[in-house]
Amino acid sequence: LLPKVGWSNAVVCLDQWRDSSSKATSYDRLSAEVAHRIKLADNLGAFDVEDLLETYTFLDVEKAIISSLRIRVEATAETIDRDHVQSIVTRRRAGHWASPAAAGAPDVPRAALSAVYSAILAAAELFCLRRSHATGFHFDDALSMFKAYNETVFRFDQLYRHFCEHADAAEAEGWNVVKPLRETVEDTYSNWYLVSLAVEWGRLIEQGGEGALLSRWRLEGVKNEHCFFDRFVKPWLGKADNRRMFVIISDAFRYEAAEELTRDLNGKYRFEATLSSQLGVLPSYTALGMASLLPHRTLEYQDNGTVLADGKSTASIDQRGLILASVKGLALRADELIALKKEDGRALVADSRVVYIYHNIIDSVGDSASTEDRTFAAVRRTIVQLAGIVRYVIDNLNGNFVLITADHGFLFTESGPDQTDKSSLGDKPDGTVIAKKRYLLGRDLGDHPAALHGFTKVTAGAEGGMEFWIPKGTNRFHFAGGAKYFHGGAMPQEVVVPVITVRHRKDKGARGKTATKFVPVHVLGAGHKITTSRHRFELLQMESAGDRVKPVTLKIAVYDGDTPVTNVDTVTFDSTSESLDDRRKWVTLTLQDREFDKRRPYRLVLQEADTGIEHEAVDVIIDRAFTDDF
Repeated sequence: LLPKVGWSNAVVCLDQWRDSSSKATSYDRLSAEVAHRIKLADNLGAFDVEDLLETYTFLDVEKAIISSLRIRVEATAETIDRDHVQSIVTRRRAGHWASPAAAGAPDVPRAALSAVYSAILAAAELFCLRRSHATGFHFDDALSMFKAYNETVFRFDQLYRHFCEHADAAEAEGWNVVKPLRETVEDTYSNWYLVSLAVEWGRLIEQGGEGALLSRWRLEGVKNEHCFFDRFVKPWLGKADNRRMFVIISDAFRYEAAEELTRDLNGKYRFEATLSSQLGVLPSYTALGMASLLPHRTLEYQDNGTVLADGKSTASIDQRGLILASVKGLALRADELIALKKEDGRALVADSRVVYIYHNIIDSVGDSASTEDRTFAAVRRTIVQLAGIVRYVIDNLNGNFVLITADHGFLFTESGPDQTDKSSLGDKPDGTVIAKKRYLLGRDLGDHPAALHGFTKVTAGAEGGMEFWIPKGTNRFHFAGGAKYFHGGAMPQEVVVPVITVRHRKDKGARGKTATKFVPVHVLGAGHKITTSRHRFELLQMESAGDRVKPVTLKIAVYDGDTPVTNVDTVTFDSTSESLDDRRKWVTLTLQDREFDKRRPYRLVLQEADTGIEHEAVDVIIDRAFTDDF
């Protein structure tokens, strides 16, 4: 061991070496060699997470923390302390080994380690959410449950997607550390959440005889999907003859993903996005959903199951364009539109009052057995691409008002179904016109104990006497064409159809209301004096993080001019709490063992990690009256 007088210099040296953009690669290589020689990995098993939390010297320490944290989250799923897990994840993800932005050797799997931490946190949040609904789901009526899904319950689906997405990203790089956690997450989501949700929602759909939701398919204060054009589009266009609306329709874009996109859009300057929902059509499948979103006086089924709007086919985008032409509208494919130069795009939409932009990634990926495992990756691509389409419309096409919606949602479970998920339906009944894994269309179908029996006249305003069967809960009639991804039924994930309204704010108040910034962080106290080799500073995040107030990661150190004289600590401030106490953090810095002038002003500097921009600085006095090496 070094003599104690050398400890502080070793701490500062190693920390500054790790933080150096030009020298961090050599640090990574040498630390790996030292860890190997001292057999470090063999000696970390006895330490708890908290024992290692402030240690960044070796990659093996990061691995040990991750492994222990994963075991803890799995073992304490019923009593999880979500806030404590988040504090650990936030701390470590900002550090040298798990920050994708950190400098260092290219063979250090920083992105994978960050993904592992994100997966662990998503699991902890999912378990915490389950605990808040420990007795299951209980609502007085369908409207109450519909609203609850819009407000909070959708988070189960979102957190499950986030966990799977991050776990998949880590495993793709060979990191299977969260694999044991998958079983617990899958059990929570598939065997508890979906089952509990299906039981309660199914009860509310069927109860009440003629007054049951299935027999009327409307909820007070909730718009129906087949009224979309009249309720969302026409009122905007009717306010002025020169108004134009852009409608982006993304196939199978469900509510929980729309909530994430809304937050993303609200983090952009002069964008103002609000999320609402509509009650989707039944069965919740593409042909009927797409037809319902078009302007029409009547929808009608032909004998072969084709859906007509005002007597015209709605099957293809070109056919939908002919229907839109009656209201000076235009139908476009998203990829073809955004490939156009600004002038060409403007010329294309110049004579149109309403432009429907069709986007299809989720359904095209999920609805195939060969690609359905990539469903959640498709959702991520969709969120990114839809934000890009909105930006293109506003920046290039002078769009001021954009709606984003979908034809239906979807359900997806990584585990896939077994025979218990298959409906007990035998042969198709006489009168069947279309039979899919999640719905059956026909005439004079009658009732069946394993299916919900309804009428498209009620659920979609569609004439033609077409009836449907859909399996109860999350069951399927059969497993063809992919079995993990499905839609067509009445689960909230399928029929709570999102509608995002995006406005381009140009008024005088737009800057103040839509400008984004990092959370402000201040050093508490005054007259800071350092008298020992280690000193603790208290910092306060002044505002809670949100859509327009972004988390910030700061590098913190004491400087003599431009030279740090302590270790450089990296801390992320991302609290969403309204409580000041929850937004306090402490940073302990180790001082170099050298001569300091107590009359000279030193500075505690907070720099933004990504840009190096100074966030805040305060004067510090260093008065080492005596050395503390005894």
